[in-house]
Amino acid sequence: MLSDTPIDDPILHNAWHVVALADDVKVNQPLQVHLLGNAIALWRTDEKIIACQDRCPHRGVSLSMGWVDGNKAIVCPYHAMSFDADGRCTRIPADLKITCFPQTANIRTYQVKEKYGFVWVALGEPEQNIPTFAEWEQRNAIAFQCGPYFINASAPRVVENFVDIAHFPFTHRGLLGDPEFPEVPNYTLAVDADGISASDIHFHQPNPEGTGEAKSVSYVYKIVRPLIACFRKGDDIRYFSIFLTVTPVAETRSIAWLGVVRNYAPETSNDELRRFQDEVMAQDIPMVESQRPQKLPLNLQQEFHFPCDKMSIAYRKWLKQINLQFGTC
Repeated sequence: MLSDTPIDDPILHNAWHVVALADDVKVNQPLQVHLLGNAIALWRTDEKIIACQDRCPHRGVSLSMGWVDGNKAIVCPYHAMSFDADGRCTRIPADLKITCFPQTANIRTYQVKEKYGFVWVALGEPEQNIPTFAEWEQRNAIAFQCGPYFINASAPRVVENFVDIAHFPFTHRGLLGDPEFPEVPNYTLAVDADGISASDIHFHQPNPEGTGEAKSVSYVYKIVRPLIACFRKGDDIRYFSIFLTVTPVAETRSIAWLGVVRNYAPETSNDELRRFQDEVMAQDIPMVESQRPQKLPLNLQQEFHFPCDKMSIAYRKWLKQINLQFGTC
């Protein structure tokens, strides 16, 4: 059972978060999503997606159980109270003579954008834009989305797993790693205003992209927001890239999403590659869910570290520096 108590973390409150696949927000069919302890209703007008509180101000019923009237208003299923795209009450059928409604009859709306095939919502005032992933802007890009992946773990734990190379030969044996090649060579780490990056990561993989072709792969990893990371492997001619974004539902409940893009192998179906990513995530999730503490420790003395964990260490130091409270301990 999800808590309906909003979580107050200013860093994440004033940031963009993926909450759904854009294709899952259907015409005349509101969708309930959760973000930082808030239940949110998504619905479509003729022009855009709307995000609003999923609670009618009259008797607290979930608006996402209702319907959309003429692509212009969301209607509560209990007493058919209607609200427009700005959250203003427009109709109370039980008392049609009322045409001017008080502020208390309105609902809260949130900033929302569609990008990379996802719906992004900000509860407050975002201090940064949605990250730009240059590979998605290329003319020959072949892109698709994966998820949702529901994970009973804190969002920072999920991000740290994504940038952890050393588990590949064991957790992803036969796919992303081989126990005969477990060593992680030294790599270059940089921390700046744009986030954390790790480059010159070379690793042998039996099936790095789900195409069945084994090879030594060169990675560049980046953490660009507290809960958004990405990698690119390949070269300037042929590349494969994934970005991860994690929805912070509750302190130890998260939803992971992947944006996947490549510029080669158009004959390989996106559905086939999506199944590969689903398999990789199915191997990751039990590991992350079993971690204790469930929240990510920012005290570096609380856990032992390998030399190759320096990107994870930099991530923990960065979260401590920006004072992220959510999902950390």
